[in-house]
Amino acid sequence: MQALPGAAARAAGEGAAAPYAEVGAEGPVGEIFRSAAASIAHDWDDYLFMGHTGHSAVPAAAAFAADEERALVAQVAANEVAGRLGASLFLGPHNGQFWASIHCASAAVAAALGLGLDADRTAHALAVALYQPPYGMWPGFMGPQSKLLTAAEPAAAGARAAQLAATGMAGALDVIEHPRGVLANLSFVPRPAMFGGLGSVWLTETLAFKRLPGCAYLQSVGEAACAAGIAARDVEGVEIEAGWLTCEMESLGAGPDLSPVRVNFSARLSTAVALLAGRLTPAELEPAWLRRNEDEIRALAERVTLRHDPELTAATLRGTLEAGASADLGLRDLLRLRRRLRDANMRETSPGPALLRAAAADPRLRRLLGRMLRGRLRGERDERGIDALDTEALRMTFPSRLRIRLRDGSVRVIEGDEPGSCGRPLEEQRAVVEEKLALGGAPLPA
Repeated sequence: MQALPGAAARAAGEGAAAPYAEVGAEGPVGEIFRSAAASIAHDWDDYLFMGHTGHSAVPAAAAFAADEERALVAQVAANEVAGRLGASLFLGPHNGQFWASIHCASAAVAAALGLGLDADRTAHALAVALYQPPYGMWPGFMGPQSKLLTAAEPAAAGARAAQLAATGMAGALDVIEHPRGVLANLSFVPRPAMFGGLGSVWLTETLAFKRLPGCAYLQSVGEAACAAGIAARDVEGVEIEAGWLTCEMESLGAGPDLSPVRVNFSARLSTAVALLAGRLTPAELEPAWLRRNEDEIRALAERVTLRHDPELTAATLRGTLEAGASADLGLRDLLRLRRRLRDANMRETSPGPALLRAAAADPRLRRLLGRMLRGRLRGERDERGIDALDTEALRMTFPSRLRIRLRDGSVRVIEGDEPGSCGRPLEEQRAVVEEKLALGGAPLPA
């Protein structure tokens, strides 16, 4: 199922990625590079706990697997390994779609299984792929076209690593857990316990499918704006109430240009585009469309404000904490995270204040955090790691609310929805995928 929305995202993004795709090598590695760049172009991907693995898992499996069954196995294996790597790096300098290094692992595993490598050769493919993991710089991700390389470069490196392993090249099999390895250098709080549960905890079950192009943190915002059914000319102003992650992304992604990537990261710009067009699709992210409508977009976005609602942050936290997503973390880990964020000049991204406000606003979250805190003070810590994750209970939700003031003095309040997201009914997810295929111009399954 994951390959279907991946095909739609790639088909929609091929035009945006075309100038950069031309520099890709020939053969399967070049095809993976081109596909990953196109699929990330409009942020119209699928994602799981924890990582946007589809950018690399899908094209690497397709490029090397001899048949659809082998490709499916390769995809799932890549999801499971890369999602665990993302979870282990969660408390670090990168996050979300910016976990570029997980695509080294994802593509290496998918390509290795596609090539039919045995367990030993696959392990070395993973080791070679993670020998030189990428470390992106935030300014190049939050707006410029260089974001299109986030998955493309590491996916190509991962695929090459599998090819090299097939020839006999060996890598350091302890490259992840070594004191000077991946976890030590790419995470502020390493979580080696996130690598367990293979065969018992299936991260592929947590897949979420975006109906709209844009970051996961603003899907509900875009859905609310599209559902409003209000002409932009009738709008006096809009107040978006959202969780901390949505607000933080808005700040990090701010910039002077009106690029597709900038819109993908901005709740204010996405709301303006959706109200002006009456929808939010890849067509509204075409540079020509943005140029034609730039004055109207900017004028409307100026009348859109974004405000943090602690109760909405609490909903996001409950969706993960109640499923056991942080069972392995202790108080020392959180104190270390705060110190490392300060040392990395990332104080503004510290979740501490937002967490406190969310706990104060939500009794259910307050009780949950209270139980966790009392356990940590007693020295209790769940050593199961990812084995403690309940994938059926997990909800990766980023709710929002739009208050639209109309020129006639009335106010419309619209709660944002997230169709196709993690844990939603399979029928709903299938409908989202089919809609994406139709919009993206990709063929529907037989």
